[in-house]
Amino acid sequence: MKKIILIATLLFFIPSAVSAKKIGGIFGKNERIVKLSEVEVKGGNGEDLFLAYKTTSLFFFMGVYITDDGYVLGVKGSVGSYYPLSEAKIQELQDKGYLPVPMPKYQLPLSEWLWGFSLWILLVILLFIWFFPNRKANDFNKGCSYYFGEDIPVDYQKAKIYFEKAAKKQYAPALYNLGIMHLKGQGVSHNTQKAMDYFEKAVSKGSMEAAFVLGNIYFNEEELKDFKKAILFYRDACSKGHEKACEMVSYIKKNNLVL
Repeated sequence: MKKIILIATLLFFIPSAVSAKKIGGIFGKNERIVKLSEVEVKGGNGEDLFLAYKTTSLFFFMGVYITDDGYVLGVKGSVGSYYPLSEAKIQELQDKGYLPVPMPKYQLPLSEWLWGFSLWILLVILLFIWFFPNRKANDFNKGCSYYFGEDIPVDYQKAKIYFEKAAKKQYAPALYNLGIMHLKGQGVSHNTQKAMDYFEKAVSKGSMEAAFVLGNIYFNEEELKDFKKAILFYRDACSKGHEKACEMVSYIKKNNLVL
């Protein structure tokens, strides 16, 4: 699963040739000029100019940073050439009628911001994927250690605590184990109905073992005997590859226990 997430993340952030060219390459520093409007003003060498805004980006395969440098006067016919505009210069040109009042607003597209800082975004995602544990699986495994006594004494109370933590995150194996504990009275009072509630939740999360146990309860328990429900759960477990459940489906059909 982690590999799939990593591949998807890399495909999202690694630019295509077109996007890399548009935003400014993938190595080194890049200044980008984006036209806003025409202006009736000439450059120092008589060049035709246009009002634009400038951004500066640093790339090391992916974006390290991007800065919004504000307004500039771009030079027509000369890609990347511009005259900087200070606040004082803007005011001067506005007073002379060369620049609009107010100045046109602009906003960097979200895609440019994301690509501009994509290296750091990717690193954060990778750190999250690799260094933040799967809490529900960890809690379940700790519960199993106490339940089975793996290198530590068996302690059903502690096992129950960890299983409940994982069960709150709808972790099917933990829901199933809590059902078993209530069914057998391990660390808790025997409670078949509560056990069945846990098993049903586990089944809804895909547990074939829980489906098989529910089938057994409806097949064997005198007060709960219901062959129709039993075969439904056996079929569910059988469809997931549980061999004994498949045998029970055949047995019920062979003996005409369900009309």
